[in-house]
Amino acid sequence: MARAYGSNAQLLLKRETTYGQQAAGNYYKMPFTSSNLGSEQGLIEDPVLGFGRDPAQPLQDVINVDGDIVVPVDPRYLGLWLTGVFGDPVSGDVAATGYIDFSVNPTAGDTITINGVEFTFVEDTPGANEIDIQGTVIQTVDEIVSELNTSVDTDVDDATYSRPTGTQRLLITHDTVGDAGNSFTLAASAATVSADTLEGGGTQHLFESGKDTLPSYSIEVGMSQIPAYFMQLGTVLNSIAFDFQRSGAATATINAVAQGEERNNASQGGTPQELTFKRISQFQGEIRSGGVPIGNLVAGSVVYSNNLERIETIRADGKIDGADPTVASLTGSITVRFADTTFIDAAFAGTPVDVEFSYNLAPNLVLKLTAHEVYLPKPKTPVSGVGGVEASFDFQGAKNTSAGNMLEVRLINDLDGTDYQ
Repeated sequence: MARAYGSNAQLLLKRETTYGQQAAGNYYKMPFTSSNLGSEQGLIEDPVLGFGRDPAQPLQDVINVDGDIVVPVDPRYLGLWLTGVFGDPVSGDVAATGYIDFSVNPTAGDTITINGVEFTFVEDTPGANEIDIQGTVIQTVDEIVSELNTSVDTDVDDATYSRPTGTQRLLITHDTVGDAGNSFTLAASAATVSADTLEGGGTQHLFESGKDTLPSYSIEVGMSQIPAYFMQLGTVLNSIAFDFQRSGAATATINAVAQGEERNNASQGGTPQELTFKRISQFQGEIRSGGVPIGNLVAGSVVYSNNLERIETIRADGKIDGADPTVASLTGSITVRFADTTFIDAAFAGTPVDVEFSYNLAPNLVLKLTAHEVYLPKPKTPVSGVGGVEASFDFQGAKNTSAGNMLEVRLINDLDGTDYQ
């Protein structure tokens, strides 16, 4: 007698044209770690009296179809899930970028190296590949911008240089969109570089929070040994959650609400399509605030939810009429070793901060979640024994009027975006 094993299970997904109507054609074969998405139908105790102490047979209740799917963080497949959570992305080729941050004014002899070309800071009349130190950091960065933008060196003039308003940052943007600029190198002797090379050149898929309508999907979870194939129809994605840790495999947890479930003896997914699968590890993750890595970081998490409302109407089949997004929410936590009061000061003042969660598998395979306006509570800082003291901040996000949204998700890969439509 055959028995079902998770090692032989498969999860297929395809976008529906009409809510609740099974999608036709070839589905995507999705990598997953676990799934409890399925239908439940409870029993109601019959309250009838008059037939003795033994109860009458129970009544069937309504059918609820929901559950969680845990998936690996992958720079291609994850876009399908992100489309369900946030709606259709805006896709297009973007240029590689990077930056050099100057916390203090350079001193004579300090250097920056742009795509292999070294520039030295001096305090007197500058010569070739020399930059005159100015009175303030901002003035010096402006001088760098002028020097690099007028350079005739063929290794340097492949990019455009600028200083974002209100910063002490040299921003470098490659002049060619796509992945051509991902090999453009950066270095500095006394400043902070974003990475050894420019990053993010490729096709960007931009997802934004707060869209009014979301797509629905047909999702099939199949066990071929039985055989039994459970098709969840009218599946709308409610939330996505990421946990950032020091080690382990990076995963995302998807919560979904479906209209109904059908069981079949054969797969309904046609000839499944597959994308190139690239697993991401936790050590490739990073959390930043104010554009710089958060120091003494122990762990972090972020959860975006559409807070779906089931439209529970009276129907003979017990199904819902839909699952509508309501006010979205962004929550999470950041746990740090207690080494400074930066976040505590922001919590006391009620001052929002920006937080960026990212995974970088390669310069052209990047996932970046940017929360523009995050509010921090004042946490306790318990002392438990002789070990290090930690502080955990359970934050909440809000819409940033300048950005026009609460959360932006940038997925950069080598797909043109048609798979996400």
